[in-house]
Amino acid sequence: MVALGQIPGMIDTNTIKKKELQNHCEFCCSAELSVCSEHFAVESEVIIVDIGVAETQETSEGESEDSSIFVPLSHFTYAGDQRVTIDGSMPRNTTRIRPLPLIGLASIYLGITTALHIYQVNTFWDSTTTFRFIEDGDYALYADKFGHAWGTYINAYLASEALMGSGLSWDAATLGGAGIALAYQTYVEVMDGYGKTWGFSWSDMYANFAGAAWFLGQHYVPFLQNFTYKSNFFPPPWFGRLTRESAETFLDDYSGWTFTLAIDVHNLLPRDAKKYWPKWLNIDVGHAVRDLRFREGESVYTIGLDINPVRLLPDGPNLWKWFRQGFNYVKIPAPAIEFGTVTRFRLLYPFQLQIGPIHF
Repeated sequence: MVALGQIPGMIDTNTIKKKELQNHCEFCCSAELSVCSEHFAVESEVIIVDIGVAETQETSEGESEDSSIFVPLSHFTYAGDQRVTIDGSMPRNTTRIRPLPLIGLASIYLGITTALHIYQVNTFWDSTTTFRFIEDGDYALYADKFGHAWGTYINAYLASEALMGSGLSWDAATLGGAGIALAYQTYVEVMDGYGKTWGFSWSDMYANFAGAAWFLGQHYVPFLQNFTYKSNFFPPPWFGRLTRESAETFLDDYSGWTFTLAIDVHNLLPRDAKKYWPKWLNIDVGHAVRDLRFREGESVYTIGLDINPVRLLPDGPNLWKWFRQGFNYVKIPAPAIEFGTVTRFRLLYPFQLQIGPIHF
């Protein structure tokens, strides 16, 4: 018996159905492939866009750490110790002004200088005369000159910190801070020129320039950071001395001021010897005047130990770190030998301690 599909001249319905099914499948597959291709293309574009966004984000994040914009923290140091800005922002290599911090910090700085102006008008400059020059190089046995240098240095430091917090680059803030400090000290000297008991003194201005120069020198020659200029003030009666005669404020009571230069021994020692010397312990040399009566008194020199609070005090939040690094410019009482009319040892210079008949 012969199958119907095999009879010559007969229409093979099974073949027709197979071809129709095949054609239908090919059409469907083609359509599905087309749709799939379009879908894949769309997804590919989305993926490309997503990758582009990711790359853009990565670039932005990369810029935030770009050393061409920001100073690497490993470089933002003082004598090898990590520094911080007043608001915790990254120090910049390029200037980008931040309006709100600029307004805030400028207001604080201007407020402090205005308060000082009012204070001095009611003390040093309460009586005025015509402008004049008076050279007082040996005034207060030269303690006044040490004070001018330290005051200019501290003014430059604080002004530069405010400028950095406002968005100026580290270099620009350093130069700006020194400029602001010199401008303020020059203003004070000019006002002294009108004071009835004062006068414009060129030796004061030389001391002002020395303070600003030391501040700039430590920035551009980091080795100088191993020598830190410090000072402190205590009322002379607290340590058995006389208050300066005719002193109008603590600012010109030089009988209570001590100025020192702290030497970072640990940094200067050879590498193999560093382990034998505490990082926080320095040696300093200093100068002070005691029992001052204008140009008469006892000029003394000191050599002793000094404490670096950055390395000794505990870590903490950014603002604490900022105060701690600024505190390093203040001389903390420590053991010292005073050389004057009498050589004395003081356990916490300048204070005199006593146990029975022993004074130290």
